[in-house]
Amino acid sequence: MSDKAYLLFDDRDGVYNYCPSPVCTEDGAMHIFYCANAWPEVVIDDIHARRGTMQDGKWIFEDKYCALTPSRTDWDCIHVCDPDIIKGEFLYKGETYPWMMLYLGCDIHYCLHNQIGIAFAKDIQGPYIRYDGNPLIGYDEVFHWGVGQASAINMDGKGKLRMIYTKTVHDYEKHQLMSTAFWRDVDLSHADSPIIGEEVMVHTGGILNRNGEPAQHMNNPTIVWDKTEDIYYVTREGTPFDREKTPTFIAPYTHVLSISREDFERNEGGWKTVYYVDEKDTGFHRNHNAGLVKDPYGWLQDDGVLPIVTTVSELQEQGFLWTYR
Repeated sequence: MSDKAYLLFDDRDGVYNYCPSPVCTEDGAMHIFYCANAWPEVVIDDIHARRGTMQDGKWIFEDKYCALTPSRTDWDCIHVCDPDIIKGEFLYKGETYPWMMLYLGCDIHYCLHNQIGIAFAKDIQGPYIRYDGNPLIGYDEVFHWGVGQASAINMDGKGKLRMIYTKTVHDYEKHQLMSTAFWRDVDLSHADSPIIGEEVMVHTGGILNRNGEPAQHMNNPTIVWDKTEDIYYVTREGTPFDREKTPTFIAPYTHVLSISREDFERNEGGWKTVYYVDEKDTGFHRNHNAGLVKDPYGWLQDDGVLPIVTTVSELQEQGFLWTYR
């Protein structure tokens, strides 16, 4: 990556945008769904989106629109965020929907009690209809971070999905809570009667941090499937975090990894580093909440090409949230 990355789109002061989910459609457009606040300096996440087209070698995006807002009183009444859009065939209440949105929702402030829900649409730009069976993946402990940041690939081009996500778990040896990644298969071909597979913790065999040390866990992953080579590409938050410069809880780099589907399912090892996206590429000291560019089914769009969209933010004691871009 010889050229510094450019900001795909900007916003006015007091507005953040982060956690991009980029989907390339058959018409050559790129649709990016992401988290943003609707009112300046008010921290309430909606899911926004923009449609972009390539012009003179650069993506140019249209005005943003709101794809999903928090409900009034339900499990997702405070925030909706971390979207991921997948195409398939989802039969729900007698109608077949070609598009599904995975998203994080919560009903408590301070980013607690997050859970994973879904919504369906006939068009990628919506409108998106919430699923009556939400949350699809629930979490019982009210005062923990919970479960969320889901990313999925379509396994059969229809309704069978492989989902990877973040979950708060107890680290009993260290007597603390930690967030780590899990995966499971979900069949939503007949969404009124979903088949939800067993949850499996993502193993970390072979994952090396930028400093060369073995990674202890994976957090906030996104996934794309190279079907030609049968390889998964995954991003995670780069660890360890920089605890000396504010903000201290945001990753300094985005770690891009690969693994064969077979090794992933064997759950033993096989992870390989593809790249560390950091300030040398973006010009920013914080690089986090990334999204891999994919085709509508969560597969690699072009053989041998792996575009990545990452969130950047500045170092500053206060107001760093408004620098998320």
